Amino acid sequence: MSVKLQKPFLKALSLLIAGVIVYGCASAQRDMPISAVQGTTNISPVVGQSVRVSGIVTGRTRNGFFIQTPDGKTDNNPLTSEGIFVFTREEPMAEAAIGNEVLVSGRVDEFRPRSDLYGLTITEIAFTRGRDTFSVVSKNNPLPKPVALNLDDFKPNTVDQLEKYEGMRVTADSIVTVAPTGGRVDPKTENVGSDGVFFGVLKGIPRPFREPGLDILTYLASDQREKWKKEFPNLPIFDDNPEIIRIDSDAMTGSRALNVPAKAEIRGISGIMHYGFSRYTILLDPDTKPVITNTIRPLPLPPPGEDQFSIAASNIESFMDDVDDPDTKDDVATPEAFEKRLAKVSLAVRDYLHFPVIIAVEEAENLHVLKRLAERINRDAIQTGKPDPKYEAYLIEGNDPRGIDSGFLVKSASVKVVGVQQIGKDERFLNPVTKNNDILNDRPPLILEAEIHSGPANSSLSVTVVVNHLKSMRGIDDPKDGPAVRLKRKLQAEYLANWVNRRQKEKPDERLLLVGDFNAFQFNDGIVDVIGTIKGTPAPAGSVLLPTPDLVNPDLIDLVDYIKADQQYSYVFDGSAQVLDHFLVNRTMKRHLAGFGYLRVNADFPQVLRANGERVERFSDHDVAVGYFSYSEPKQ
Repeated sequence: MSVKLQKPFLKALSLLIAGVIVYGCASAQRDMPISAVQGTTNISPVVGQSVRVSGIVTGRTRNGFFIQTPDGKTDNNPLTSEGIFVFTREEPMAEAAIGNEVLVSGRVDEFRPRSDLYGLTITEIAFTRGRDTFSVVSKNNPLPKPVALNLDDFKPNTVDQLEKYEGMRVTADSIVTVAPTGGRVDPKTENVGSDGVFFGVLKGIPRPFREPGLDILTYLASDQREKWKKEFPNLPIFDDNPEIIRIDSDAMTGSRALNVPAKAEIRGISGIMHYGFSRYTILLDPDTKPVITNTIRPLPLPPPGEDQFSIAASNIESFMDDVDDPDTKDDVATPEAFEKRLAKVSLAVRDYLHFPVIIAVEEAENLHVLKRLAERINRDAIQTGKPDPKYEAYLIEGNDPRGIDSGFLVKSASVKVVGVQQIGKDERFLNPVTKNNDILNDRPPLILEAEIHSGPANSSLSVTVVVNHLKSMRGIDDPKDGPAVRLKRKLQAEYLANWVNRRQKEKPDERLLLVGDFNAFQFNDGIVDVIGTIKGTPAPAGSVLLPTPDLVNPDLIDLVDYIKADQQYSYVFDGSAQVLDHFLVNRTMKRHLAGFGYLRVNADFPQVLRANGERVERFSDHDVAVGYFSYSEPKQ
């Protein structure tokens, strides 16, 4: 998707970032219509000034209320919003009741939370008790008619395209969810509190995917833009998928959380257009009663064919046990909570994955956790009348301060382990921020060499599987720690690429797979081309901020490139589907490929399902990557 930005927005955002726009002291109070306070751009023309406005209260939150110009009194300018948020810092006064027309004064602010470094600002009126005034003009007025969102509102698709509705009532005939409702997990009890937030697009807009390039908001916020234009003329820019609407179902006073999966159709929603977490956000009306259809259920993957076996890789998301480990800052689960997690993963392995011969695991606390999981799967298999897979656990402790590690579950009923080796545990790098000689690999790669015996006539095939869990993108844009995060990701990718290159020279006939959570897309993210570096196809100089040399020959192959475009995701972040979990194979292993895909039991389902120990959904936030391979000799 090409990047398009309105020039007034560019100028306003640049001024904000440069610190040119200051709030200062309130000037003499001015009576103004809401539309004049909002103006035609993202930044109010009277920011920092004290104003008095009137409007009908349309919604209340825990720290303010919204008002909107009554129908018939608007300025009829489609570029100016007729609604605005009045920030009261605490629960608003009772007289600010929905339907009341009120007169309120306060300072005009452009607010952006400290946690949202690169998002747009919210035009609001900051009301201070004892300084500003509030009065009720009339009561029980009909609310202004909501604006019906339509596809033309997203043409052209710009990051500030919905600014014209900020603070106003809106409605949507049909929204298709693109990310499920989130929530807050208590790791000790596995209880989940829904946050009521999900993401959607208007029906008729395709599901948004993360695309190549540097995020547009990061680009605009940087003081290095002019330098980048010269040094990186081919730097791709990702438009941040501004067609995504964030929906907060329980932010308004009196509302309740709506828990929905991705891909559902929701008809008849109404609420107030707000902005938060770098997204235009609809705060649903408390009395909205949407109709939800086309909800999804998890479907098992097909079992391997007669001459096939499968290998899986799964991030099981901070899988901690019920034993206190004095060496780590772990969350100790209750026995009941730990059993619930064991049951969910066991169900996935048995009924949805059909017992892969090797399961690469990320984010297990320790070997004890992985052994308990193997025992649970084996026991459940026997109790349900299936053959004992005899899974055995392999894990070597790494360096992660949270105590999460990578390991393997190996189906010893059909697999002989030749060796397990960890690499890169002692590697270090010079942290450009602290100047310390820091650990490079928090979760060092773990190598499993195995012989798989199964299939027709007890076929045999030797494979080498490397499980990886690279540095996440958290903090990559942080003004202070960002340089260290970026360099660490680059050096981790180069370390792994150099190992792959040496390994292929030493063992050219080896069947090699690199699997796991690489915390990277299958393309250049504009900062570091992690997967390209490991494969041997790094982004060329001039198209990435931290370029890497070509270190691998022959190149590896990313199996995600072989599946349909609409299935190329294992994770969903802020509404954008994306691949973080990969299967990279060498040419020798590629000749045995029979299929690849993801088990859809996590990323598309609401967080509240994690608390249900009898359902498979949401045992993690990542879907499971699965490769199918044939025992047969490669066809010449």
